Amino acid sequence: MSKELELARELLKRLQEKEDEEKKIQLSELKAGDVFKIGEHDFIVLKQLCGLTGVISKNLMLKSVKFDDNTRDYNRSNLKKVIEKEIQPIIEKAVGADNIVEHVADLTSVDMQNEFGTCRCKVRPLTFDEARECNDLLVNKEIGDWWWTCTPWSTEERGRKYPIAVVSPSGIVDINYDNGDGVRPFCILKSNIFVSKGE
Repeated sequence: MSKELELARELLKRLQEKEDEEKKIQLSELKAGDVFKIGEHDFIVLKQLCGLTGVISKNLMLKSVKFDDNTRDYNRSNLKKVIEKEIQPIIEKAVGADNIVEHVADLTSVDMQNEFGTCRCKVRPLTFDEARECNDLLVNKEIGDWWWTCTPWSTEERGRKYPIAVVSPSGIVDINYDNGDGVRPFCILKSNIFVSKGE
């Protein structure tokens, strides 16, 4: 009897997986603002461009993360290490590492000081400019906490040694000194992958 029950459960599981596969759509079919799943997490499409899709998590994937105690440079920050160690593997497991596109982001400060150049990565916070450009798509008042960008506010010479630009649940961009905000990861995916729509 237990063998028959086990076979029935396995069959039910396969039927459910098949049904889930049939509901999937190609990422390229989604428009800016549409929500889809990466594993258990909802992500928002920010833009579609030439076979690639820029996306950000709808909610925080981590809370109360320090940017860093000693630097405004995202390349050397605690935040970058945390994202690459704790968030990037989750996304890679769900969509496949080859489907996440490594890219370069500009680390120019809010007041246009180019102290740190660029960063090359697969998963990261948005920049200040990206947060401004996509602001209407980023509002999520249910998040309950501000979240990091990877953009320094200014420079030490201008009186801003450590602060980083952060974004509120309602979309306000401001300055952070306390090093304990949330993380909404951004990444660029190949648009030909299949995904499940989210809410």
